[in-house]
Amino acid sequence: MRIAAYIVFALSAWLTYGANSLHYKDPAHYGMGLVWVLFTIAAVSGFFAVLATDKATTR
Repeated sequence: MRIAAYIVFALSAWLTYGANSLHYKDPAHYGMGLVWVLFTIAAVSGFFAVLATDKATTR
């Protein structure tokens, strides 16, 4: 779970950076909606990456 959260965080952070760059190059054509969606995904996955545990529970 933790590795998947790190991968999702890295990809969404990279895509957020790219979308933000496109917005600043041409704000009339590229809005901030995609930036906010990708930022939210990065924030949530980063939160889970930090708090997730990789310990298997056995009974």
